[in-house]
Amino acid sequence: MKLELGYVNIKDICFSDISKVEDGVIYVNKQELIDLLMEDENIKSVDLEIAKPGDSIRIIPVKDVIEPRVKVEGPGGIFPGMLSKVTTVGSGKTNVLRGSAVITTGKIVGFQEGIIDMSGEGAKYTPFSKLNNLVVVCEPIDGLKQHKHEEAVRFAGYKAADYLGKLAKEIKPDEV
Repeated sequence: MKLELGYVNIKDICFSDISKVEDGVIYVNKQELIDLLMEDENIKSVDLEIAKPGDSIRIIPVKDVIEPRVKVEGPGGIFPGMLSKVTTVGSGKTNVLRGSAVITTGKIVGFQEGIIDMSGEGAKYTPFSKLNNLVVVCEPIDGLKQHKHEEAVRFAGYKAADYLGKLAKEIKPDEV
């Protein structure tokens, strides 16, 4: 088994009318991605924000940080057991959007400790402050149990990372 990771270096992220990766920039059609994430009946609302290195932004509570990637060649899929079938993975070719992440956040439902400062003293203590982040802010439907809320937000993150990853399926990596 041999896994080849193709790194597509990301230097910026922004909202656009068309979702694509071009010249190291992720362009995201905000409404298209919101519509995809709103397909989950447990989510009442979704908003997307962008947080870049040096921005005066604090992201809290951070529920998950996911690196966008896409399976280009070989068996299995991305996020096996979550978005793709459970199977042996670790071979073939995968493109990784290096320098970017999807961060999920939303209402605190229990003990939460995740904080990402994109600038200032706190930024020194997390590698995620150096990434071009798409922040997925999810609000669950009223009355949703805590574990179902966390599950819905987690899946929203995976779906958003999968959406971004697929934008790089046909991109020639900067490094293999």
